[in-house]
Amino acid sequence: MLCSRPPRVIRTTLDLADAKQVKSVRRRLKISDADLIRIVEKIGNSLTAIEKEVQLEKLEPAEQCSAKSGLTFPG
Repeated sequence: MLCSRPPRVIRTTLDLADAKQVKSVRRRLKISDADLIRIVEKIGNSLTAIEKEVQLEKLEPAEQCSAKSGLTFPG
């Protein structure tokens, strides 16, 4: 008999069919299920790309508030 190894999990991409993986990513990034699906549809399933997009989306409201109050961030 031939014993085969189970398939390796690719740890750099998100599998939306895996409920445990989706739940852990949602909790770590503190986003809703709908937001996660929207981001994956927009940029793909790369975990680093998803993290960067979440960070950008969290910065945008802060930038809008600072623009209204006249404050500018150096950089």
